[in-house]
Amino acid sequence: MTAQAQASGLLVLLLLTLPTTGSDPVLCFTQYEESTGKCKDLLGGGVSTEDCCLNTAYAFQEPGSGLCQACRSPLWSPWSVWAPCSVTCSEGSQLRYRRCIGWGGQCSEKVQPGTLEWQLQACEDLPCCPEMGGWSNWGPWGPCSVTCSKGTQTRQRACDNPVPKCGGRCLGEAHESKPCDTQQVCPIHGAWATWGPWEPCSGTCHGGRHAPTERRSRTCSAPEPSTKPPGKPCPGPAYEQRGCTGLSPCPVAGGWGPWSSVSPCSVTCGLGQTQEQRTCDKPLPQHGGPFCAGDSTQTHICSVAVPCPVDGEWEPWGEWTTCSRRNMKFISCEEIPGQQTRSRDCKGRKFNGQRCVGKQQDIRHCYNVQRCRWKGSWSEWSTWGLCMPPCGPNPTRARQRLCTAPFPNFSPTVSMVEGQGEKNVTFWGKMWPQCEELQGQKLVVEEKRPCLHVPACKDPNRRP
Repeated sequence: MTAQAQASGLLVLLLLTLPTTGSDPVLCFTQYEESTGKCKDLLGGGVSTEDCCLNTAYAFQEPGSGLCQACRSPLWSPWSVWAPCSVTCSEGSQLRYRRCIGWGGQCSEKVQPGTLEWQLQACEDLPCCPEMGGWSNWGPWGPCSVTCSKGTQTRQRACDNPVPKCGGRCLGEAHESKPCDTQQVCPIHGAWATWGPWEPCSGTCHGGRHAPTERRSRTCSAPEPSTKPPGKPCPGPAYEQRGCTGLSPCPVAGGWGPWSSVSPCSVTCGLGQTQEQRTCDKPLPQHGGPFCAGDSTQTHICSVAVPCPVDGEWEPWGEWTTCSRRNMKFISCEEIPGQQTRSRDCKGRKFNGQRCVGKQQDIRHCYNVQRCRWKGSWSEWSTWGLCMPPCGPNPTRARQRLCTAPFPNFSPTVSMVEGQGEKNVTFWGKMWPQCEELQGQKLVVEEKRPCLHVPACKDPNRRP
């Protein structure tokens, strides 16, 4: 064994015998699947959260919990699909949720990892509820179904007294039958029952004095032919024989060879795995003999005790500064272009990770329309909003009409420096539109309505 292999083996042995420190032991996984919120590829258990999350691409799960948490910085998961409507007809309500997933920080609005956020909205699967119908009186009995022996006759009724509405139906059957007897005897012709199973082959392997054969039989009992009046017997033989096929030499069971040497740790940072392998070739299974029992590969957790690089991530852009122009005190409400900036910070970069790609500051040209009093008009009603609060008592939904004013017809581009071309100009600020009073309001008219049949908010990962 080389010195490098000896050092690698010693490192693995020492790391595997180190005691777990820090938080309670967790199950460590090498992947977090964003689309489903599930942990993938179990690395092993009995490690601390801190050790597992040396690699931010990993994920962990507390024993006995159905919730998987990613090792990356906390982010909100995508919204779940809307749950089924709380009622199957008329107006009801439905919920959806998202979860703060991650470790070592908080989601936006200072929310802790694992926290659920809910949304509730009104729904309607069917505009009306089913109304059951009623049966008419039974019709007359029909003729007997046969001309000899015994048969059946039927009668029927209609679901129209009254007719069901909105997907309703009548309870019970539309047809009714009863036995009838023609008082005439019918002849019964014989018919074969199905073939029985093939009997065991007379041999287990090819070769020997006699060729192996198998046999099966059937009986004339489905039905037996009648005697008075006489029925016809079954045609054909009652037995069938054939040669056995697919026989092979006697089987040889396989046996395991020795374990290979332990492979190097699979990672250069965080936790990984080592592997040993063996092959089923002492001897090879032959002629249908069973394969070796057990696993051909066994793995062990290993650690190189080096944190994995964490790339920086841009925080959201900050607010735009006030639109202004150098050496001019007031440009509000005038066709005078100004400038404004916004910036963002690169956070989370550790252990020689990649720096954030892109610029830290953004500049644009603008018109300042802050608090400009221009004539406005009332908008149409907005769509109904979400039910709020989604998990609180008596949630309501609302819609609004807003007093809005159009932006002035200022030039959409401006040339600030000769030779640098035209630059786009953006309107900035909150105008004070002037509308005629509507329902006693000057800016916003709001209508509210209660949400009906509200379901309870329950954590989908909590085990009963």
